Amino acid sequence: MKRRLFHILMAAALLSVATYRAAIATPEPSPTRISWELQLEPTAPARILVDTDQGQRVYWYLLYSVTNNTPQDIDFHPEIVRVSEIASEVPEDQAEAHADKASKLTVEPSLVGVHPKIFAAIKNLHAKTHPFLVEPVKAISKLKQGRDNSLSSVAVFPELDPRVSKFTIYIGGLSGEQMTKSNPLYDAKKPPSDDNQPVFVLRKTLAIPYTLPGDERTRKNAEPALGRMEWVMR
Repeated sequence: MKRRLFHILMAAALLSVATYRAAIATPEPSPTRISWELQLEPTAPARILVDTDQGQRVYWYLLYSVTNNTPQDIDFHPEIVRVSEIASEVPEDQAEAHADKASKLTVEPSLVGVHPKIFAAIKNLHAKTHPFLVEPVKAISKLKQGRDNSLSSVAVFPELDPRVSKFTIYIGGLSGEQMTKSNPLYDAKKPPSDDNQPVFVLRKTLAIPYTLPGDERTRKNAEPALGRMEWVMR
């Protein structure tokens, strides 16, 4: 009897854990397309050295072409973000005492107002492969149907910290799929704000992960290795 009771309690516990995990799991896009979707062709991220009258600086950039193969014109508003990760140099239990050596995530939106000299340098470098490259701010437009109306632009980011071992570029604005989720930390007693919203709106976003091999000394010249691209809700 005790043994049977034990198995019943274990089954109940496992069911509770599974239910809890399902409740907190990161939402995923629909397995089948439920809204319009644009076709993206990105290049590998690369570095470029540019002098913007403040001395030479290194910038990272990613070229992309986007095509509207849907049966309607689409308002294209790209939202491109780079999330970089610095691995911890100390054990987890020492992270608080050594904050400068703890793991760190940095979120950086791409530069929409790109300095003209940066854009000119990138455009000149890729004039043969991307002759109709437009500035990021001009990429925000109504994208007409068909490959003849494809748009090519660039996402530009500041130089990476040499301690960064991996980063992911998230590209939003490629799909109309979205979902609303309740914010478990919302405080109804406080007025709504950027940090206190009753709900989150998650949008289908393309995640492009990369790793940078080597150490702080060699990563400045290392080529990023592409991981598995996937759609996420973000």
